[in-house]
Amino acid sequence: MFPLQIRKPDFLSFYVWQFIIYAGPCLLMWLLYFLAFFPGMMSRDSLDQWQEVLTFNFNDWHPAIVSFSYWLLTRIWFSPAIICLAQIMALASAVAYGMTKLQQRGAPQWLLILLTLFICFLPLNGFYVNTLFKDVPFAIAVFILSIHAMEIFESGGRWLQSNRNIFCLALSLACVWLIRHNGLLTSLLAIAGLFIFYFPYRKRLAAAALCCFGLVYAVKGPLYSAIHVQGKVYALEILLTHQIGAILHDGAQLSDSEKQVLENVQPLAIWKKEYNPFTSDNLVFNKYFNYKYLAQPGAREKYIATWFSLAKRYPGSLLTHQANVSELVWRLDNQEGSYTYAVHPLIDPNEAGLTTQSISPLLKRIIMHIYYSTFYKPFFRIILYRPALYIYLILASGLVTLFLTRSRRYLIVLAPILSIIVGVALTIPVQHVRYLYPCFLVAPLLIGNLLLHFYRYRSPRAVDTDLPTSSGK
Repeated sequence: MFPLQIRKPDFLSFYVWQFIIYAGPCLLMWLLYFLAFFPGMMSRDSLDQWQEVLTFNFNDWHPAIVSFSYWLLTRIWFSPAIICLAQIMALASAVAYGMTKLQQRGAPQWLLILLTLFICFLPLNGFYVNTLFKDVPFAIAVFILSIHAMEIFESGGRWLQSNRNIFCLALSLACVWLIRHNGLLTSLLAIAGLFIFYFPYRKRLAAAALCCFGLVYAVKGPLYSAIHVQGKVYALEILLTHQIGAILHDGAQLSDSEKQVLENVQPLAIWKKEYNPFTSDNLVFNKYFNYKYLAQPGAREKYIATWFSLAKRYPGSLLTHQANVSELVWRLDNQEGSYTYAVHPLIDPNEAGLTTQSISPLLKRIIMHIYYSTFYKPFFRIILYRPALYIYLILASGLVTLFLTRSRRYLIVLAPILSIIVGVALTIPVQHVRYLYPCFLVAPLLIGNLLLHFYRYRSPRAVDTDLPTSSGK
């Protein structure tokens, strides 16, 4: 076994060893999935973004920076496989980074090994790093931001004294902001929390915030203009449509003006017929839904006003609907009539000629056998594929760590992941596990940090100061 504590290493050799120890097992395991599902797994959304790569015609329905990143990677190798390899390397490197930070603070061998093996063998990770979901780079960015927040807390803010760290913090904030549209809230809350809890470092934090804003502006301004990004995000309309559908399904009485607005979107019969509490797809992705009407001047404002009017009169319908549609957040297993969409182990039919061409059909059969053997058994589905368990672990570990440290500043570590959980609970349109994928990565990190606090409390010892640190300027 490789030694995990190395005395007086030079900077380069230390981090090479850390990469081998912590990233190595992840790379080996996830490359098995790569061989089994070559050139990668792709849903309808994935294929939409691949079409943007083919045509160099970018739309911001899915954040255009992700599609443009795909285009850049395919200059190396024109295949979805290069995107999978990039995601594998990125997540494995992030795991090595997180484990190294725990090690530098004195984490025991057994804890680091267990955390690495858990992340390595969790089936969802193997599937997702080989799937072209924008949620994968987003989850990696949130994971790295959480590590940065943990380092800021554990150092009492001294981590912010490094110029390199300031840039890394700004970069992770910008990536969270840009990769998913809901990342805006996460980044802004993280910045606000840092200013509140670490105000003495306000000049350093201002530099990080300005750098973050500058990166976002450079992407959404000059870059998007240069590559002619088009399109509009209809996230709010989808959310309101699903909630209005719930109210109409419960038999709401409409005024003449409300009827007119809603019928301009789609026939009232479709509103009632296609409502499903667990997915908005039937309501918004059908041949009747009139996006052109909502794009007209003033139509969006009338639609929002209609929602306000109905929500005010029928709050019970709205609350019942929200409890159902958000069950992925709080319910350990799906209720009758609902579903769990966890992985997409294929390439959907497409006109680009992309098909699964497994390099190792035997590996594919083994992985799919394990998947079917676990996913369709409630106990394993809850542990391996449902986010609620990981959310409860995040909340429990966070509360216990807050108690142990007796410092409200630990909220800054929890802020990124909690903002995502709350945001998804309020806006989730379908039961897609990928929306909450960051929870599967951040939960082991927070649990490891909690166990490290227990370990240091019971067995106090000095941290090996000969290990290279990231606090240097």
